[in-house]
Amino acid sequence: MYKKDVNVHIELSDICNAMCSMCGRQYIENGKLKTVPTFNKTQLKLDDIKNIFDDEFFERFNLGRVNFCGNISDPCASSDLLSIIQYLKPNVKRIDIATNGSLKNLTYFSRLASSLKGIDHRVTFALDGLQKTHSYYRINTDYKKILANARVFLNYGGYARWQFIIFKHNMHEVNVAKKISKKLGFQEFVAIKTQRFHREEFKFTHRNKKYHLQEPEETPEYEMSGDVKCKAKKDNEFFLDHYGNVHPCCYLGGAYMKIRFNECEDSIMEFYNSKENNAIQNSLSNILTDSQFLKYLQLSWDDTPSLSCKQFCSSNKNLRKKLISW
Repeated sequence: MYKKDVNVHIELSDICNAMCSMCGRQYIENGKLKTVPTFNKTQLKLDDIKNIFDDEFFERFNLGRVNFCGNISDPCASSDLLSIIQYLKPNVKRIDIATNGSLKNLTYFSRLASSLKGIDHRVTFALDGLQKTHSYYRINTDYKKILANARVFLNYGGYARWQFIIFKHNMHEVNVAKKISKKLGFQEFVAIKTQRFHREEFKFTHRNKKYHLQEPEETPEYEMSGDVKCKAKKDNEFFLDHYGNVHPCCYLGGAYMKIRFNECEDSIMEFYNSKENNAIQNSLSNILTDSQFLKYLQLSWDDTPSLSCKQFCSSNKNLRKKLISW
């Protein structure tokens, strides 16, 4: 199943301060943006991480990259993120974190930078525009606070990337944001076009304000064709959700999450057994070597691939993600 040198993508909780309309945390009902009420209740604590990544795991596997990101949360919402970093740090090669940057305070981000010293790392700050446009998508986040937190993180020696999602309402600001990021000391700047517009129209009201997210330009109709070229398999990476469940990737982790709301369209999830694939109740090492679901998933690629696999890893699908770096 998994090779000895393995990577992991971890979602520490289901907690976030933001109300990004394209996130799985939110839904649009009768033209109004709402948050799924069952979220903001669960997180992996330090003891859970110690239990999952135990001595047996480190004897059988080498942990290369730990990516704290996920589908529905912000890593900085975790009460134990800094402690978890300190626990894993001696046994990993790289730590990546993706955050909206609007949680916590200056002291926290100075401590975050200090905790990452001595290891290859990158913290990605989500800044989708400038002061007047940023929170049009990142509702409930503060542009000035994010810049202040990022500046402190950089001043204390952190390595940071500014990530800019391009919409019609902010496309004119990409070059300006790029210049600001460089002036502030960001080591990377990346602009992307989201792939989520194929799902629905994002037109709604929130707190008496009207919103209408639109693509920056006309793009080809979403396409899924060709053989499955699994990125997670190529990277030898698995996804650990906030319940401790092990998934092949965050996309299938997202499909599993939808089962709770009877919205899962991926039939392959019928074969997923959360009791057998939960790393709190079972040995993570054994799951990575013996999981029947992981074996069945790979066999399915030659016959009837998972909807998630086709959607995100079809070899001929048109890429709607665009990277602009400097």
